[in-house]
Amino acid sequence: MKGIGKALARTPFSVTSKIGMSKKSNDPEFDDYHRQFQGIESGTDKLLKDTKAFTDAVTTLFTAGEGFGTHFSTIFQPIQGEYDLIGKNPDAGQTIRNVTKYHGAMEELRALVSPELELINSRIHGPLKELQTTNKTIRKTITKRDHKLTDYDRFNNSLTKLRDKKEKSLSDEKNLFKLEQDFEIASSEYDYINNALKQDLPRFMQLATHFIEPLFNSFFYMQLNIYYLILEKMQSFGDEAKYDVANVPGATIQADYEAKRTDAWEHIESLGIIKRIISVSTVSGSYKKAPPPPPPSSSLHAPPPPYTPSASTSSASSVAATKRAPPPPPPLKPKPKPPVPQIKYVTAVYDFDAQADGDLSFRAGDRIELVKKTDSQEDWWTGRLNGQEGIFPGNYVQD
Repeated sequence: MKGIGKALARTPFSVTSKIGMSKKSNDPEFDDYHRQFQGIESGTDKLLKDTKAFTDAVTTLFTAGEGFGTHFSTIFQPIQGEYDLIGKNPDAGQTIRNVTKYHGAMEELRALVSPELELINSRIHGPLKELQTTNKTIRKTITKRDHKLTDYDRFNNSLTKLRDKKEKSLSDEKNLFKLEQDFEIASSEYDYINNALKQDLPRFMQLATHFIEPLFNSFFYMQLNIYYLILEKMQSFGDEAKYDVANVPGATIQADYEAKRTDAWEHIESLGIIKRIISVSTVSGSYKKAPPPPPPSSSLHAPPPPYTPSASTSSASSVAATKRAPPPPPPLKPKPKPPVPQIKYVTAVYDFDAQADGDLSFRAGDRIELVKKTDSQEDWWTGRLNGQEGIFPGNYVQD
């Protein structure tokens, strides 16, 4: 609470001094030392950050390189043993054999470089961290000095203003006495910390320079040693694997890669195994047995055969013919028509391009007539658009 009270007391003077309404003191000698100290602060922070970034990058480099070799060895070894990949593709034999060598080289290189990285952490990163901690302690002292200077200027301005007042009241006399005491205390505290910093900062900066210079040189040689280890190991691997990369530009390496790849990528893209796999429910639905044909018409529902009069009834028929014909039967009531199924539509939320025969392409915003759907949106539904019927993913549409 005491610190908060002091901060609130300094705030009005800080505001008025910034807009030129209050006089603010300065010490050119200290200001020069302060600028030099800021350079040491920023240099230490940057060197510490670069050291950490370098060690992390080298660690990531070998982790990725070793993983690269591991994954390719896993891919090639089963194929080589089961399908005789080298026999069928002699041009790929060198690559398949070299993958194992590359993996071994990466493991050896990682083991060689790990002690160098640990040396950077212990000999460079650790001491820089200690120097950064010392810088932070000095920075706190400089901040405290700035606060004491603010108190000095604040009491000095108030005291000068009250002294210049021509007619002073009894209250002014009491305040004048108190301000003189406060100014004397503030002046003493400011002079003490300001003189101490002006005395110690030059000595500290000289020692810090002597401290950082060998650290920088050591960091350079440690980096150089890591580069030599990488170059030596990769050159040895290149000579053993018959890779001539001494004076080959990157453009030539890329052109050779494109030439050796030929049309392999086009063949890979045409493989059915990388095409979209239709869901199990859709596949099983397409192989369901067709419904059985409707049963033959029963004689109970068939119309009666035409009536043929017999000889014994011919005379009765002639007599009946002379009589008036009976009235026709009333017309049968029409059967109610079956209810027309309501057509349901869904709206496309995303664009979808057909990836196989039987797929239905559409664009976002299209209204698709829903022909058949399942209970899950993660399934394939059947729909109709512009007279074309096909399947589409249910999670691409909404009601």
